[in-house]
Amino acid sequence: MNRLLVATTTANWTETIWGQVFLAAVLILLVNSIIFLPRRLSRVRKQRKLEVVPKVRGLSLTDMDEKYFQLRVSAAPRSLVEAGLRLAVAVQGPNDMARQVVTEPTPVPQNTLVVPRELAPIGSTLWVNWVLGDRVGPGASIRVSRSL
Repeated sequence: MNRLLVATTTANWTETIWGQVFLAAVLILLVNSIIFLPRRLSRVRKQRKLEVVPKVRGLSLTDMDEKYFQLRVSAAPRSLVEAGLRLAVAVQGPNDMARQVVTEPTPVPQNTLVVPRELAPIGSTLWVNWVLGDRVGPGASIRVSRSL
C-alpha cells in the first residue's frame, strides 16, 4: 500500500491529464502563432498602406473644346483605386483668397476629369486632391493660362 501512495504522489506532471491538457494548449498557441501571426501582420501592413492618401502627381491641363478643360493626373495605386479613391478639384480665382469647389470627390476613369471653363477662368488656380473615405491627401495645383 505504501508503494501505491508513493507512486501516485511522485508521478511526472506531464503524465497527468491536466499536464497533457496544458501541453496541448501550449502546442496549439505555438502553432497558431507560427501560422496566423505572419498573416495578421501582413494584413496590418496593408491596412496602414491604405490609410496613407498619396499626393496628386502628373497634373496637366489641356483644351477639350470651347466650354471645357481636360485635367489629367498620373495613375493612382491600384489598391487605393479598388478601395474607393476619388479626385476632388477646387478653383481659386486670380484675385481671390478663398477656394470654390468645382467637383465633389468623383472617380476618375482614364485618369482624366472635365472642368467647365466658366468655373475656372484664365489666371485662376486649380487645386486637386485625392480623397479616400473621409481622408484628404496633400494637394497639388495647376494654373489656368491663356496658352491652352
